[in-house]
Formats: sequence, C-alpha cells, structure tokens
Amino acid sequence: MYIHNRYDTLQKLSLIDFAQEILLAMGDSREVVGFYPTELIIPTFGHRFMDGVLELEDGTLMNIEFQTGDLDENFLLRAAQYAINLRIVSGRHVETNTVSTGSRISSEKIALISNDFRFKPRLFFYADFDGLEKLINIQNKIKNNEALSSSDHYDLIFIPLMGNVDRVKVAFDVFKIVNNKNIFNEKEQSKIKQCQYVVADIIADGNEELLNEFMEEITMFAGFLVEREKNLVESGREEGREEGREEGRQEGMKEGRDEKSVEIAINLKNRLSDREISEVTGLPIEEVKKL
Repeated sequence: MYIHNRYDTLQKLSLIDFAQEILLAMGDSREVVGFYPTELIIPTFGHRFMDGVLELEDGTLMNIEFQTGDLDENFLLRAAQYAINLRIVSGRHVETNTVSTGSRISSEKIALISNDFRFKPRLFFYADFDGLEKLINIQNKIKNNEALSSSDHYDLIFIPLMGNVDRVKVAFDVFKIVNNKNIFNEKEQSKIKQCQYVVADIIADGNEELLNEFMEEITMFAGFLVEREKNLVESGREEGREEGREEGRQEGMKEGRDEKSVEIAINLKNRLSDREISEVTGLPIEEVKKL
C-alpha cells in the first residue's frame, strides 16, 4: 500500500483544508475561526490525541472524531473521555461529532455511563449521504457553466465513499472532473487531489492494477512513480530474469511509497506535529524532524 493509516490520513488532510465544508456537510452553519490543540495532558489520562478540534465563532470547541467501521461502546466511551477532559482543560463548552465509514444500523449510538448520564454525540455516516445525487448535481453545474462551491470541492473527495454509488466508477468520474483546469486552479486541484490520492488507495484496497489506473487519472504526484515502476519492470524483462522483474517491481513500489510519504510529510509540516506526521505517513519521526 502507498498510504499508512489511510483513513486517518484522509481525515486529517480534509479537516485541515475543508474544516468549514465539513461543518456545513453536518448541517452546522457556524463559522470555524481556528483549530484548538488536540493533545490532552492530564495525570490520570496520560497523553491522548483527539482527531481534530475546531474553534467556532460562538466560543464552542467541536471535537470531530473519525472511525473506520461501525461505532462500538469503546469508541463512544473514548469520545466521552475526550469531551469531559477537554471541557476541564479548556473551560469551554464542548461538542462531539463523529464521522464513520460504517453502518448506522450496526453501530452503537449512545454510551450509557449511568442511568442519569448518557453520552450521545452527533453521528454521521458516509453511507447516509447520496453520492450519486451529489455527483449529478456537480455534473449539471459544470454542464451549465456554473461555478462549483467549496462544498462541491469537498464532495469531490468523498463521493466514492458515500452511499448509492459504484465506488470504482464514481472514483474515476470525480478524478477526471478535478483534472479540468478550466474549472479548478492549481491550488484548488492540489487541495483536492492530495485527498483523492488517499481515496484511490482506499478504494483499490490492495489491487495494484486498479490503483495504477486511478493514478493515471489523478495525475498529481503519480505520473513519475508509475513511469519509474514501469521502467524498472522493463529493465528486468530486458535482463531476462524473472527475479529481476519482481525485484525491480518491488524496488519501484517501495521507492514510490517512500517518495510519496516524504511528499505528504513536507506538505503537512507546520500543520501537524512531527509525531502526528510520523503516524500519518509511516516515516520514522527522526526522518520527519529532518524535513
């Protein structure tokens, strides 16, 4: 795989660049005015990091927690701990929203602390959003020469993970849309594509052939790596050695992963801590500190 902790990487990247759009997708019109530190340092709690904490215009701190798969009691209890301790540390009103790749039906929705104390965060599931409807809306805007909103840009990242879609087909559709330089400037493309790269890895799920096809569409970051891998394989063929082909392929994939991880790490400098960048990219923290 190219990406270490794929869903974590996707959520952190999207939260940094699309915090306001995430809030709007949740039906919340309050303005995001900044980010609050995600580390909680409490003697009885240790060093724990929340996924992301937004400062809102009314002074509220919103902790957004992401979960791969269904929500269970342990996840909800951990989110409750975060909420209580963040309230103690900050002295401010705290809200918790969760975003899950799982199923609403199969997920736990309330953590029962006692008969008088129930923790019930707001729950959002990608599967609840109609991805096909959002894609058609965007396609119609483009057809009618209407400008796409920042929320449309956000949707172009997550449509393949939403409900009512053929994941592979709509992944190709959204990758192609973002390639259109008449619709997006380079900065907009960069913000969307760095997230789409991770979505491609999630959808491919180990299918290297499909991942390479995705990369040919995404174009940013990928062209050099795909070409390099192809050249190494061809070199192995010319030498007429089966082991040469396999070793060449593995070397190409490893170098590709390493180079991509370094590129992501550089992009995240001054936005995440070195420890968080190390967790996201899989690079040793010593290497991250040198970038």
